[in-house]
Amino acid sequence: MRFLWKCVRALVLTALVLALGAGCYVGNRMYEGLLASPWDQILGIRNQTADLVRVHRREQEWGWEPVEVRSADGTVLAGTYVPRADASHRTVILVHGLYSNRSMCLPLVEMYQQMDYNVLLIDLRGHGESGSRHTMWGMKETEDFRAWLDFLHEKDPAMAVGLHGISLGAAMSILECGTEDGQDLLFCIADSSYADLMTLGRQKLYAWTGDPDLLLGMDLVDPFFQAAMFVHTGKLLRDITPLDAAGRMRAPALFLHGAEDRLVPPSAAEALGGACTSAEKRVLLFEGAGHAQEFARNPEAYRQAVQAFVRDR
Repeated sequence: MRFLWKCVRALVLTALVLALGAGCYVGNRMYEGLLASPWDQILGIRNQTADLVRVHRREQEWGWEPVEVRSADGTVLAGTYVPRADASHRTVILVHGLYSNRSMCLPLVEMYQQMDYNVLLIDLRGHGESGSRHTMWGMKETEDFRAWLDFLHEKDPAMAVGLHGISLGAAMSILECGTEDGQDLLFCIADSSYADLMTLGRQKLYAWTGDPDLLLGMDLVDPFFQAAMFVHTGKLLRDITPLDAAGRMRAPALFLHGAEDRLVPPSAAEALGGACTSAEKRVLLFEGAGHAQEFARNPEAYRQAVQAFVRDR
């Protein structure tokens, strides 16, 4: 009897070890999939990350300064610095969306220069001329922001900095404002940000595959997925969730969103605004605008909303 019990216990322990090993393997593959999946196809986004013709033309014709910094992990990050003709101690960092590059934010440069801001256009890692093969969804991007802030403060120790991001860039800006270093930024303007990456990803994966078993599998593997993420980056899902970061924000925050956004529902902006702990915050929806199309749809209303908010700073 004792021998039989030992055999059963050994079998149970073996099964548990095998299950744990399988879970770790699948969790790591899920982590790799988050980074390497064809999100342009899944989300229906045109991949324009390598198209830098417009910004290069501005650098050449208008004398804008191409710049590079190195993040904490050694990744080289590219950008363009546009100083005011008259010296200014204020700079806005403009941050583009997924599968784009710093050219995406060119329409916003004049708006900020009119308010006497220097402008820093940056390529997120995995985009444009910055290093890395793909976005890290916030697992490394806050370190990248620190490198850019150091760059600006080396230019001018008195430099005050605000963030204005679009889509993925908006989410990354919110994450940065939720860090200790981001608490004292001048402002955060988040245009078309998602609130929760995994919730959005689940919705889009289901729409792409039509497989409900995939979502069940994701739920079962989630602890192993987060363990793999932590082993690779020291981060958990809560660390890359804008909704959680909004609950740690102190910088004044303006959440902009298209009322007709079919990629990221406008409820995301309302959720972010509700969770935001900044003393000054506002949520503004643009009627008739799709994802990240508020400026294109109604540039004057967009400009007035942003400038009124920023000038209050």
